Amino acid sequence: MKKRFIILLILSLFLVSCTSPNKKPTQTQNRTSSIFDIAEVENIKITTSDCNVRAGKGTNFPVVGKLKKGDIVDVVGKFGNWYVVKLPNNRVGCIASDNAKPVVVENEEKQIKEVYRLTDEEQRMVTLINNERTKRNLKPLKVDKELTRVARIKSQDMEKNNYFSHYSPTYGSPFDMMKNFGIKFLAAGENIAANRSIENAHNSLMNSKGHRENILNPNFTHIGVGIEKSSKYGYIITEMFISKPK
Repeated sequence: MKKRFIILLILSLFLVSCTSPNKKPTQTQNRTSSIFDIAEVENIKITTSDCNVRAGKGTNFPVVGKLKKGDIVDVVGKFGNWYVVKLPNNRVGCIASDNAKPVVVENEEKQIKEVYRLTDEEQRMVTLINNERTKRNLKPLKVDKELTRVARIKSQDMEKNNYFSHYSPTYGSPFDMMKNFGIKFLAAGENIAANRSIENAHNSLMNSKGHRENILNPNFTHIGVGIEKSSKYGYIITEMFISKPK
């Protein structure tokens, strides 16, 4: 019962955060007080190409996220035919059970899943970038887990080898680095920044013509952000952008 209460509290907090304090709760929002069951499975794999994650157990609830085929997420509970899942950004939502199947995640696969989960700083930077795009009616960039890995390696390389440049003495140009790590793209770009604040770093990039053009490039579809803590700068930030082949 204690575990069920904690899970209910988490879901309730998430749903409250999605509503405006100036609006009266709607009938749909009131339904979120239902207690859900503890699921018998710990993980599910998405089986449909485009899976909506909703704020509650029904298609009348707003979409709060999307998952693609093959994604694996943690299950925290179940509402009838709806799974309550924890998303990679640690938010909670509901997925119809016919969009997924239970899987057993081995330890190695769980470790890989954790590696690809964005840090708070990386997620904040992605949010800042996509806010700039949506304000200008541009599509938000999708986070690519492989590109994220490459961006992290680039930031780590700059910190480890004490340089700050698009050209890496270890991996070469950003484009060579992407290709060597198996990233396929039609077009690509890279921004790098060093700052003690994520917000200040983003503002500096937006105030620079070339960097701003990368952030607002309508042809780019995916992004990878890698942030490494630095005693010298605070943070070393690499943003990699690509237009992904269909």
